[in-house]
Amino acid sequence: MKQIRIIAPAGALDAAITEQAAVRLRAEGFSVELAPHALGRWGRFAATPEERTADAVDALTDTNVGLVLCTRGGYGLQQIIDSIEQGVRARGYNGAAVCGFSDVTELHQLIARLGGKSIHGIMCKPIASLPDDAKPWLALKYILHGWPVAHSITPSPLSREGCVTGVVRGGNMAVLCGLSGTPYDISRSIEQDKTQGKRTILFIEDVGEHHYKIDRMIHQLRLSGVLRNIGGLIVGQFADCDDDPEMSCSLQESIAASVKEYDYPVLFGFPAGHVAENMPLLFGWETTLTVTKKAGQLTCSALPLGLEPRTP
Repeated sequence: MKQIRIIAPAGALDAAITEQAAVRLRAEGFSVELAPHALGRWGRFAATPEERTADAVDALTDTNVGLVLCTRGGYGLQQIIDSIEQGVRARGYNGAAVCGFSDVTELHQLIARLGGKSIHGIMCKPIASLPDDAKPWLALKYILHGWPVAHSITPSPLSREGCVTGVVRGGNMAVLCGLSGTPYDISRSIEQDKTQGKRTILFIEDVGEHHYKIDRMIHQLRLSGVLRNIGGLIVGQFADCDDDPEMSCSLQESIAASVKEYDYPVLFGFPAGHVAENMPLLFGWETTLTVTKKAGQLTCSALPLGLEPRTP
């Protein structure tokens, strides 16, 4: 049985919360280990850049690890993402999936670059505190047990009908745009998927950004060719991103306008991002996005992570 390794690659989190998350995961039958600096604090970060790098490299190269769970996001990964890659390539990537969101978008991009898979989903605080019947916790638990995953929502009127099978990529839009021109640019992931005969389904979300900044970022993705080269778009939650009346349209209408010239399916309102109902998305696994007038659906096959399986 492979273990879950908890690391803190960016911001610091209260140690008691991280420990409680580990307790809950162990209660599900998983083997859980905390990285040496997972409970630390160094200013706003969990540890020094060198210590955070070492923990991440160890987790992504230890063959006993099947899932790398991040304690939280918060700024910090951009300082060390290249050092993590260098260390992992030197020692050999173990194929472990990474779980997290927000700043962890950078790790998702690294895992895509390494040819692995990852989970855009909740981290230690909600794992420690959500009720047993909370949808994000149940969905993540099912994924960790390797059970099939399916999501269905009522689509926004701005959604566009269609069906595509491909691999989901993306995450926090501000982080993705901050990676433009680097080895972790989403454009490179799309090109890598294309060379493997796969379509890329882009997922985006954000928090606390002005409407005009969201508009700027979505057009950066348009002008760079990202929106032209994908096979589908999933628009998640834009928490605390209010509409600006001076923009003469809603924030979602701004996003819709940026993809109006393309014909792939677009699903607005997927419950993922910096919100309480942060449902997991699977990056790198074959996924089918289907959008009709009545429903928007995401389906993905069972997920063998090498963790302890249970009968559903």
